[in-house]
Amino acid sequence: MSTLPPLLRLLRPQQWTKNLAAFAGVIFGGRITEPGSVMLDLLVVLTFTAASSATYVFNDLRDVDYDRQHPARRLRPLAAGEVATGTAIRLAVALALGALLLALLLGKATFVCLALYLVINALYSSGLKHVPLLDVSCIAMGYVLRVLAGIYVLGDMPTAWITLCTFFLALFLGFSKRRSEFVAHATPTGDSRPVLRGYGRDILDSLLNSSATMAVMSYAMFTATSGKSPTLIITVPIVYYAITHYTRLVLQEDRGEEPDQILLRDRTIQISIVLWLVCFIAIFYGHVTLFR
Repeated sequence: MSTLPPLLRLLRPQQWTKNLAAFAGVIFGGRITEPGSVMLDLLVVLTFTAASSATYVFNDLRDVDYDRQHPARRLRPLAAGEVATGTAIRLAVALALGALLLALLLGKATFVCLALYLVINALYSSGLKHVPLLDVSCIAMGYVLRVLAGIYVLGDMPTAWITLCTFFLALFLGFSKRRSEFVAHATPTGDSRPVLRGYGRDILDSLLNSSATMAVMSYAMFTATSGKSPTLIITVPIVYYAITHYTRLVLQEDRGEEPDQILLRDRTIQISIVLWLVCFIAIFYGHVTLFR
């Protein structure tokens, strides 16, 4: 990433994969073969990419003095003086306004989701990121709003269980990251994330396991009660395996500081995602019926 221009690094393109959650609309809505629906969800992805980049810039503006004292974050474009403060402010405002305008064109529900996303992230950067539990909850709500926007833009209604599954899965990834950060800074110092002082290893282990359990249970309930196809329940073991594998990486190998990087690099996770997607599409579009 260090080879990218400073302005581009300021937008954190390595984090943009999170916005692919908006494709839940075409995947769970059975519209993956409809070019128009895929294009709408792609526009939602682009909208949240602009909005998320705006929040990253705002966060860096808020933390610039702290980042300059941090051994790794001092290399961020603002902290390193590679991007002027005025330029960063104008960029953040332009991205946020552009995202809001595009969201408005995509529909009122999408606009509301994006506006809530920006508000929650502004509150997060302004102080909630220092409050234990609320910090990860804010991050999780960001994922939920991405998924909801990707569904609403298609004129569909999300099920309660897929919404809960998204929330708990995001909590699981968030607590995984916090636990790995805690282990990396067993004795909190000025270099560590301030919110870690409000956590402990045992409580993070408990939060990690409970959110993983709730994510699997919510997904299982989605497959059984969504009205799409009860046969989708055969994909539950794949989801369970992927989540427990990820849990093992975090608990035994102390990985997880960057969940998106594990998703991109871990072969087992990648195979699980592909296998799940193939099974889901085969069952849904092939009208496979094994249960009623």
